Amino acid sequence: MNVGIVTSFIVGGLLLLSILFFNAQVQNHTQETTLATITNQKLENLVDLISHDISRIGYQYTNTVITTTRHDEIVFWGDIYDNDVLDATKVTWSWKKPSSPVSNTKNPNDYYLVREGPTNSNTDDGITKFPVSYFNIRYLNAVGAATTNSNNVKEIEIEIIMESPEPYYQNANTTGPPNYYRTVWKRSFFPTNLNKNYY
Repeated sequence: MNVGIVTSFIVGGLLLLSILFFNAQVQNHTQETTLATITNQKLENLVDLISHDISRIGYQYTNTVITTTRHDEIVFWGDIYDNDVLDATKVTWSWKKPSSPVSNTKNPNDYYLVREGPTNSNTDDGITKFPVSYFNIRYLNAVGAATTNSNNVKEIEIEIIMESPEPYYQNANTTGPPNYYRTVWKRSFFPTNLNKNYY
């Protein structure tokens, strides 16, 4: 057998394996980047809505503003949208773990964060669902201490973790544990209508 031909086959085989491995790495990286972009956009949409709602807590409302202060749920009153047909209405943000897992994605960590309240269509009973992997609320008083007394709440701290709905893998043959792209958002709010006496 010709040594040159054998050597050529070996070199060609190694080159082909290198190309296949590189292609697999590029595909994995592309998949991860795509999942990251989708997840970040979904989180941005959620953050825009929840930031808008929290800033309107107590607006045009004089009774008890916050009626529920659980770590996984907040219920409050306020005039959420200007120039609509509604006055102050009730808004609820509630994380439904473990009662409402998301069934249309592969991510086992996803549970629905549900918003109930008015929408731009001037209805006060709209329901919007967001799949999130973690949701937590802390209620703080004027000196920054945790409180469960809704009348003492001056600061609201919200943390959200959102993961990609589909997994990506570190190697081309999808063996090993699945990875889910994760993005974290955390912010403290000082709603104007809860702090009127402190400005």
